[in-house]
Amino acid sequence: MNIEKLAKHLKEFTLEEIEMIAESDCKMELEQLIKLNKIVLKSGKYTYHEEKFTEDFCLFIDKQSRKKVVNIEAASKYFLENYAQKSCSKRTFETYESIFRVHIIPFFKNKDIKNVSKKDIIDFYYSCKTRGIKPKRLKNILTQLNQLLKYCKSEGFIKSYCVFQVKRLTKKNEFSANRIIFDV
Repeated sequence: MNIEKLAKHLKEFTLEEIEMIAESDCKMELEQLIKLNKIVLKSGKYTYHEEKFTEDFCLFIDKQSRKKVVNIEAASKYFLENYAQKSCSKRTFETYESIFRVHIIPFFKNKDIKNVSKKDIIDFYYSCKTRGIKPKRLKNILTQLNQLLKYCKSEGFIKSYCVFQVKRLTKKNEFSANRIIFDV
């Protein structure tokens, strides 16, 4: 059971109350939440404190800067800082960062995100395949690349992009080039 979610729901509780609801020993998890300043212990009662993040500034990108060359590495960094870090869990953010750092950026290097084509994506697929990447990871990598391209389009860095979807068209645990569907 996720003790943090339970604590967030209860807002104020005793150790006995949360252990009774969770039906497990929660002391260690509560101690970790106290260290992270998510829970405070006062007079024998635990209280959940949710941090509220406020933005001290906004980023405005003028139309001229949107016309500049934006390589995959810069686009990935922008995506991670402005979307993933704010919208995703820590673990998801780390997964995204790893996918970009290990797979996507090394292949595309300094390629302008506006110039990513169907051929580039197919070449990328076969490059990953020859490196022995497992089907599930390969699907996640391609999905992440697609998400980056969609995000860059929504942010105005690119007018159009190579639209593709990663779908299962073969057996569940198999992955092949025919799973990549392009809208031309």
